[in-house]
Parts: sequence; C-alpha cells; structure tokens
Amino acid sequence: MKYIIFGAIILMIVSCNSMKSDAKKAASLVNKSIEQSHDLEFKKAEKTYLKAQDIINKYVEKGKADEFFEHFASYRDKEKKQNAK
Repeated sequence: MKYIIFGAIILMIVSCNSMKSDAKKAASLVNKSIEQSHDLEFKKAEKTYLKAQDIINKYVEKGKADEFFEHFASYRDKEKKQNAK
C-alpha cells in the first residue's frame, strides 16, 4: 500500500512539472506569434501559433484545461511584462 501511494505522489509531481513546462512553452510560443504578427511575418506567426495550439489541445483533450490555463496565463503575462521592460 505504501508503494502505491508513493508511486502516485511521484507520478503527480512529474505530471505537474510536465504541465508547467508545457504551459510555459505554449505561452512563449503565443507571445512569439504575436511579435511575429506585429513584424508582419504572418506565415511564421501562424506556424508558431499552431505549435502552441497543439500543446494546448493536448490538455484540453485530457480534460485538464482549467489547470493548464492557470499556468499558461501566468507564464504568458509574466513574459509580456519582462519583454515590456
């Protein structure tokens, strides 16, 4: 029983870190896509956005969109503030 609980905890930690990493990457791609649009690089912007959308869809399909979007919004806004400086 102890091993099952321990294994479940490890699995949750690993999956949470993976989600945070994916959210950070998707947020960065969305912000990059916006910058590319501002630079009138529409083909690049579309490709970049679609990469982000693939990551996002993975969590929507798993039913974990709410948790994912909390992390995503945090990273997206944090990166915007850093780039504005």
